[in-house]
Amino acid sequence: MTRLFQRSVKHVLAVPGKFMQQMVQKNIQQSDSSKITTDANGAATLNMSNKQVRESMRARMEELASKG
Repeated sequence: MTRLFQRSVKHVLAVPGKFMQQMVQKNIQQSDSSKITTDANGAATLNMSNKQVRESMRARMEELASKG
């Protein structure tokens, strides 16, 4: 009986955590002024909406293309 009670308690306590996970937004939004954006999992990507990032990326691509 004690074991059944422990399982029931664990299940009841786990439900709010799962509910909250569904409620939390998965992606963290950042402003366009940041050069790097990260998502909720910690994956970082270049922010191509940032003008400086776009210009730097284009310059680097042109530099690499001219060497080839």
